Amino acid sequence: MRLSVVTPTHGKRALLERTLRSLETQDVGPDAFEVVVVDDGSPDDTPAFLAGYRPPYVLHVVRLDENRGRAFARNRGIDRAGGDVVVFLDDDMELVPGFLAAHRALHASTDLVAGVGNVVNHPEIVMAPIDRYMSTRGAQKVQGGRLPWRWFSSNNSSVKRAHLAAIGGFDERFRHYGFEDLELALRLEKELGVEIRFVEEARSLHIHPHTLEEVLAKKTLCGRDSMPYLFAKHPEARREMGYDRFDGPIYRMLLTPAVYHLVKPLARFPLGPVTNRVIDYLVLYHYLEGMKDPLPA
Repeated sequence: MRLSVVTPTHGKRALLERTLRSLETQDVGPDAFEVVVVDDGSPDDTPAFLAGYRPPYVLHVVRLDENRGRAFARNRGIDRAGGDVVVFLDDDMELVPGFLAAHRALHASTDLVAGVGNVVNHPEIVMAPIDRYMSTRGAQKVQGGRLPWRWFSSNNSSVKRAHLAAIGGFDERFRHYGFEDLELALRLEKELGVEIRFVEEARSLHIHPHTLEEVLAKKTLCGRDSMPYLFAKHPEARREMGYDRFDGPIYRMLLTPAVYHLVKPLARFPLGPVTNRVIDYLVLYHYLEGMKDPLPA
């Protein structure tokens, strides 16, 4: 079973280099995998670095002349991939040596399965409340067994290439941040019966922290485009993700600018579960505010 690692990148040359060099240490051997980097219109010196980089594994570079977004970029990576299993990996990760072996073992064990790896913050990151919050989302809530489609993440995951082909890959209508990976997982689960599992041994160390303001800005953008498109395409997703409960009068009363500005300062204090609930509220507020001002279709 051969693996194809697909990594889209945009303007993160230094982080990308750390990601690619960590692939040199994988214990499956360089003949067991290939790497496809899709340069999604990087404005920095990423093209020059990739042209000169000579790793021990097979490296393919796909260069896009303009930034087309993560769904489009990953599909071009899938098009170039030749492995039996596609491992999706973001360009801001350092990998433990057993990363690829863990993803491969999952797919060798059964057919209708996809994997979500174990993303943790790199020890070099000084943990702010937002970093602690981000490290407890999605698959990290479960860390074992079967995952619902809504906790799939393409920053560290794996899917058989045949299954990606069967559902047509990522939906390229997702042009902006967010939910293109969840929508892929929804179709894998509902159309093919693929079971999504957490792969604890597939550890990747996240080396690109984000500020609270950066995270919230992304949530607003997601609310303006990706979220309404997801709910329009798959109406059941709104209920399965729990967003139908925010229509009630209590939530309408809480999701106001006055409450928001009262709550937001608490997100900067390390108050454990309390801080996480505060950030949950801020994220929800920005999603819903974005949906009030959708981008043109």
